[in-house]
Amino acid sequence: MIFSKLKTTLIAVVISLSSIAPVLAEPMNPTGLWQADDGESRYEVSLCGDGTQLCAKLVWIQPDKIKAANKVYIDTYVVNKIKRATDREWRGNISLYGVTVSGNVQAYSNDKLVVRGCALIVICIKQGLTRMAVAN
Repeated sequence: MIFSKLKTTLIAVVISLSSIAPVLAEPMNPTGLWQADDGESRYEVSLCGDGTQLCAKLVWIQPDKIKAANKVYIDTYVVNKIKRATDREWRGNISLYGVTVSGNVQAYSNDKLVVRGCALIVICIKQGLTRMAVAN
């Protein structure tokens, strides 16, 4: 009886995983408006260059967080034509407040991106982005 229940459970798990595997294997389309997890900034993300490269432009900063030092970066690309490394990851140079660092953008789901960048391997940032719903 225990083996029968275990076998049934394992079969259900395998069927469930196999049904989502094709979705995870498809190249992710990150096009749209994304908000930083802290809510302080928003980015317009698009596929650019040859159609597989990633671009992201800073389009909004929370009004009470706008300062002279960050205002100049509104409507500028923080990610410009970084190359697709896998179906859900892009790698290349990322611009952070005027400093270019080596980084990557990884999709954890269709609604969750994580941007990582490091300068000299010791100064690293990690920022989560959540896709914003489009109002109809």
